Amino acid sequence: MTIYTIVPEEQVFAEAPPSLSQVFEVQYQGVPLQVNYQGGRAFRVDRILSTDPADYMNQSVQPGVFLPVIHFEN
Repeated sequence: MTIYTIVPEEQVFAEAPPSLSQVFEVQYQGVPLQVNYQGGRAFRVDRILSTDPADYMNQSVQPGVFLPVIHFEN
């Protein structure tokens, strides 16, 4: 892989900030989501990763919604 950039190598290959380590991809009610761990027993939906348009109409998985930890599938 070749990267053409004027950005210093230290910035391109820097470690991810701690907040990014809290991001996970999960399935909730059969919908693939990217969620951010909020501490305690909850995740916040950041993105819907599904290609099914119907999943974007589901109010229970909209970005910004908090989901309890116990509902996730492996």
